[in-house]
Amino acid sequence: MKSLMVLVVMFLALVDAGAKEVFTLKHIKNYLTKENPYIYKALAKQYVDEAKVAISYGAFDTKLSAEYDKKEYPVSTGEFGDITVSKPLQNGVEILAGYRKAIGTQEYNNIKTGYDGEFRVGLKVPLNAVTQGINQRKFTLDSARLNATKSRFDSKNNLRNIYAHIALTYHKLLYYNQLYTLEQKLLQKALKRDDFIQKRVSSGDMPQLALLESKQLIIARKQRVQATKSYRYEALQSLLKYLNLSQEKFESLYQLPTMQQLKKSAILFQNALSQALSSRADLKALEVQKMQLELDKEYNELSKYPKVDLFAYGVSDLEYGEGVKVGLSVDIPLERRSYKGKNLQLARQKEQLSKELEILKLELKTNLKNLLFALETITHNIQLSKQEIALAKELESAENKKYEVGSSNLFELNIREMATLRAQQKLLEYYLNALATQQEIYKEMGDFVAP
Repeated sequence: MKSLMVLVVMFLALVDAGAKEVFTLKHIKNYLTKENPYIYKALAKQYVDEAKVAISYGAFDTKLSAEYDKKEYPVSTGEFGDITVSKPLQNGVEILAGYRKAIGTQEYNNIKTGYDGEFRVGLKVPLNAVTQGINQRKFTLDSARLNATKSRFDSKNNLRNIYAHIALTYHKLLYYNQLYTLEQKLLQKALKRDDFIQKRVSSGDMPQLALLESKQLIIARKQRVQATKSYRYEALQSLLKYLNLSQEKFESLYQLPTMQQLKKSAILFQNALSQALSSRADLKALEVQKMQLELDKEYNELSKYPKVDLFAYGVSDLEYGEGVKVGLSVDIPLERRSYKGKNLQLARQKEQLSKELEILKLELKTNLKNLLFALETITHNIQLSKQEIALAKELESAENKKYEVGSSNLFELNIREMATLRAQQKLLEYYLNALATQQEIYKEMGDFVAP
């Protein structure tokens, strides 16, 4: 009965393990949604700037204005009322329509209507703004749109950086998880050998000192296991922090792969560079900044010419009939220092931006070359490290046989076992560096995470 229970427990454990998915970088993307506080922070400015576009549309809102004034002075009386609807258009023209009534002496205008008032319809046309195709309201709206576009690229760049950081955290977790397994195996060697030593000491084939040395070695290796377990725990918590996921939930759903199981892709420099130049969000953000400078220059051109506003009103007085009023206002800049200064500033900013873009592309090209060379070097070192491990295991096995026949000691055997562990740890470090370097290459290429 007891054996049956053990089998049932083992079966359930195997079923549970089989139900777990192998946790990869693709799974990470499922948790990096805008509900995740780290992701929302990376996108927050984009949301704010998109809201500012909606605010900018407010400059084109239809407005209803009303005014009423009545006076009864000793020598004059008057009454004035006005209700007007105005609608600004994106080309700068403003349309208005309304009703007003002015009776008696007016202090602030020379308007006079019949007793029943008058209706009016009019236009205000900024001639220079219309011919140039830009005005203050349109400039504000277009600037807000460009700023929102830049923020979207900045957000993508933020995501690219945070994803790369999370991927590195994930790879470090795999490293410590495998190192923890190696340390546990090293401890198991010492525990198994301790049973062997106890039997030899009991039979008188080994001195009591050998058992003390064995116990001391076991304690030291237990300490190494605990230290590595702590590093593994910290790495896991760092990853779960970004996923906004509990450890219990994570462990119930997933199991970790070994670094050797992860996909490694062949990357060609020219392909990587081409993708980077077409995909990098920070490059596109700089291009949007150039568009903003062009818009600033276009708007600044308005101050180069006289400001000419044409307005025309048609009225229909309910008592006196119809009439028209046409007006023209001209504002001529004589020295144009503001225009010249702004023009010079924009030229310098454009030159600065071009140099920033040039530097970014040069650094991108250099970084990709260095990273691809580093990845090639690490790949070569991985092959050498595998050979080193094979040799270390052979030497350890030979030393263990010598120890079992009494021609070696625990000190020498420990050196061999530690040499094997160091070689295995070195291989894990090479795998970690290879994965981190590959991820850095994908980051330079503009990808969020490696496929």
